Amino acid sequence: MATQAHGYFDREYFTLHEGRRKYLTYLIELLAHSGVEGGRILDLGSGLGFFVEAMAHAGFDAYGLEKSAEAARQAQERFGGNVMLGDAEARFPFPDSHFAAVTLLDVIEHFHRVDEVLTQCRRVLEPRGKLFVITLNAGSLARPLLRKNWSFFLDSTHVTLFSKASLRRAIEDAGFQVERLTTMNNFYLIGEGNPWLKPLRRIGRIVTTPWLGDSLLAVAERRESPHR
Repeated sequence: MATQAHGYFDREYFTLHEGRRKYLTYLIELLAHSGVEGGRILDLGSGLGFFVEAMAHAGFDAYGLEKSAEAARQAQERFGGNVMLGDAEARFPFPDSHFAAVTLLDVIEHFHRVDEVLTQCRRVLEPRGKLFVITLNAGSLARPLLRKNWSFFLDSTHVTLFSKASLRRAIEDAGFQVERLTTMNNFYLIGEGNPWLKPLRRIGRIVTTPWLGDSLLAVAERRESPHR
């Protein structure tokens, strides 16, 4: 995972603005709609812990794993939650079959060793536990329009870009059955990297489409055997 520059967490992406609050509500509903209504949940690359905090308030036993000592410290100071300091590209500090779900929300694109991360996700998930992945879409309609101003290229710590096909392959190779794989446009957060796009936040919703959306959304279930 690339080194984060000084001031990395000072961006709007790491502020709890109104659009992000609505997005957190969407994510909690996504868990429930996917059959995860309680239990222990692990959020990888949890940053300042906004989603961990939202899950805890929704009644989940929520944990986060965050590589940045500064981000983990701020999360602990703000709400005293279970955000642990650790590298997701190393062995997770959790026992086997420990979580009902693992979430990787706008984080898998930061990993060089994606296969190892997903293998660790499978290890710590309960049988039939759920994996949630949101990441930028190589086939996004916005990519050729925005070019170097497209979100992937605005963060030097982004190192792995997925298409629908490559994300499905990575998830299935790690021992999961993909239940849902679609693309999405997040009009709650649009404009965080390109402020002139902020007027589109008035749309105020997540729009999912089979193709061309700016991000990929995958929901998968742990298979009984990784080689089955």
